[in-house]
Amino acid sequence: MRGRLFVLAVLVVAPVLAFCQSPKHQSKITGCLTAGQPNNYRLVDQRGVTNYVYSDSVSVHLNSYVGQSVTLVGDQSAMTGTDTGTARTSRHFKVVEVQPASGKCKK
Repeated sequence: MRGRLFVLAVLVVAPVLAFCQSPKHQSKITGCLTAGQPNNYRLVDQRGVTNYVYSDSVSVHLNSYVGQSVTLVGDQSAMTGTDTGTARTSRHFKVVEVQPASGKCKK
């Protein structure tokens, strides 16, 4: 009986663990990347939403893309707020990849 319960437990728990470890769905946002203070980056997307962007990866060099139109790939935070300067919606976005995009940034 113990053997059957053990097998049943493994059959139930294994898929749950596998599901929990599946990769997150990543988002993409496109717009002009700007910088303020050191390591403080923002991207306003096509809908006018301000995204405060950051990266934990040493392979993503956001500073080299400042002033350019880019597509950022990463994880959108569930946390949203209002940008105090513009009263527009703002979000936090963790960047894992930067891709050049077409379009012009305002100077």
